[in-house]
Amino acid sequence: MEKLDLYKPTDSSPSPLTSISISPKGRLIACGKMDSEILLIDPRSGKTKRGITGHDGAVTDVSFVGTSNAILSCSWDQTTRLWNVKNPEETLILKHPSEVKSLTVSLRLGKGASGSRDGMVKVFSLRSLKTIRNLQAHYSDISGIALIDEDQKLVTSSYDGTCRLWDLSSYESEKILTKQKDRIRSMAVTSDGSSVFLGLQSGVIVKVNVANTSEKSKMSGHSDITSALSVDPTGQFLASTSWDRTIRIWSLEKNTEVALGQLVTGISSIAWSLDGTKIYTADLSGSIVSWIPSL
Repeated sequence: MEKLDLYKPTDSSPSPLTSISISPKGRLIACGKMDSEILLIDPRSGKTKRGITGHDGAVTDVSFVGTSNAILSCSWDQTTRLWNVKNPEETLILKHPSEVKSLTVSLRLGKGASGSRDGMVKVFSLRSLKTIRNLQAHYSDISGIALIDEDQKLVTSSYDGTCRLWDLSSYESEKILTKQKDRIRSMAVTSDGSSVFLGLQSGVIVKVNVANTSEKSKMSGHSDITSALSVDPTGQFLASTSWDRTIRIWSLEKNTEVALGQLVTGISSIAWSLDGTKIYTADLSGSIVSWIPSL
C-alpha cells in the first residue's frame, strides 16, 4: 500500500491519537487525543484547523453529527459531549458513572448512544443530550457500538467477550450474536447491517452473520490486539489495525488478506474516505497517515 504522512505533531513529546472521524463531505478530520484535546485537520493539506479543549481526560471516540459543525465525543472524564465546532464554548454534556469508551449517532432518530467501562450504554437525545434510557448491556468495558436496520437496532460488543443485538423500540436485548473466550477490543458493521466484525485481544477477527449467528468465520494475520476495524463504503473490504503496527485490508468475499501496510508504532483508529479510495489511520505517535490501498 502507498502511504503518505498527512499530519505529524511538532511537540517534542506528542500525545497519542486515540480516535478518528471524517466529516460528512470529507472536508475535515477530527481526532481524539490522549491529552484530552480534539484536533481538527484539513485532509487535503494536513494542516491543523483548530484544537478543541474541554474534556478532562483522554478522548476515546469522536463522530461528526450531520455536518462538519457539530462533533460528538466521549472521554475517560466520564462524559459524552456535543460540541459546536464554530463556538466550542457552546457544549452539551452528558455525565456517566464510569469512563466512556465508544459512541454512535443516528440523525434519523435524533439519538445517540455511548458505552462505558462499567458495561452501561446510555441512549440519549441529540438535541438536549439528556438520557432516554440506560442499558446494562454488558459486564465489562463497551468496546464497540453501532446502529443497524435503519437505526432500529443497536449492536454492542464488550471486553466480556459478547456481542449483543438490541431492539431500540423496546430497549430489550434481542439476542447474543456471539460469545468469545477472548476480549472483544473493536467492532465494525457493514452498511446494510448484515454482518458484524469483531477484533479480538489475540488479533483474530471474527465475522458474524446477524440474521443467522451460526454463520461465523475468522480472519487471522495480526499478532497483537486488533485495535480498530472499518468497512469500506462499497462493503467489499474490511480494514483492520493493530498494536502490531500493521494495517491490513481483507476481501470480504473471500475472507482473505489482500493488502498490508506497516508503521513503526501501534495504530489506534481507522476511517475510510467517503469515496473509498483512501484510508486514514491515527496512531500512538500522534500522527495521521493516509493510505492508498490500490485494490
